[in-house]
Amino acid sequence: MATIRREVFIDRPAEAAWALVGDPAAVTTWFPHMTSVVVDGDDRTIVLESGVPLLEKIVTQRDDLRRFQYRLTGPLPVESHLGTIDVIADGDRRCLVVYSTDVVPHALAFVLDGAVGEALAHLKTLLESDRATEAG
Repeated sequence: MATIRREVFIDRPAEAAWALVGDPAAVTTWFPHMTSVVVDGDDRTIVLESGVPLLEKIVTQRDDLRRFQYRLTGPLPVESHLGTIDVIADGDRRCLVVYSTDVVPHALAFVLDGAVGEALAHLKTLLESDRATEAG
């Protein structure tokens, strides 16, 4: 199993980051190249800009831990997948967002790693520009 992990410090309280990351329907606001999302119970369907749907099963959504986990179930050729996003407070005004993925086949790790890196960079920009707007 391939394992990847990306992290980013964001100059916003953990609660602000969790409000986006912990909401399964909000993924299109911070994860680039996604055009729509439908959440039905534990099932989440995301449509990419290319029109390809990603089928996922929500595994964990814990506000007390600020942890969100999901499994990619199709249509990509995935034998096993677990994505985990943790939002960890670093004082009152900053947080660390950690996005880990375990996946088989290994080749998907390279694709997912790039996408996750881009998503975290976008999340940081989005949240920190929000802060600038609120302050001014």
